[in-house]
Amino acid sequence: MKTIGTVATPYGKAEINIGRYPQGGAIFVQLISCAGDDEDDFPGPLATFSVNLKSYGCQISDDEFNVKNWSENECFVEPMLASGLFEDTGRTCLSGYVVSPIWRLCDPAHVPDPLRRKKGGVA
Repeated sequence: MKTIGTVATPYGKAEINIGRYPQGGAIFVQLISCAGDDEDDFPGPLATFSVNLKSYGCQISDDEFNVKNWSENECFVEPMLASGLFEDTGRTCLSGYVVSPIWRLCDPAHVPDPLRRKKGGVA
């Protein structure tokens, strides 16, 4: 995974890390809390902002991902979009009882390399 920026969240500043899901190769977006000024603060996983629907048939490009915008992730949607790192495509994908928006990475340099298949079919 690589860090592409930071975002202010209701829980403090967080790094935005991206990579690819092993199953299906969709973009994975994770928020990692940044260490604060308090010595008890330490970096750690804050939220997984993406959801892997590509492996379930959702049609997305290599520079797009499905946003998990429900439940505990609702508070991250506005700051993530305001970061300027992402754009909402206006498209969605239905999964069970939720509708997942499809976002795109604005900077092509931030798009992770597609997964390569190893011999024997394992990525």
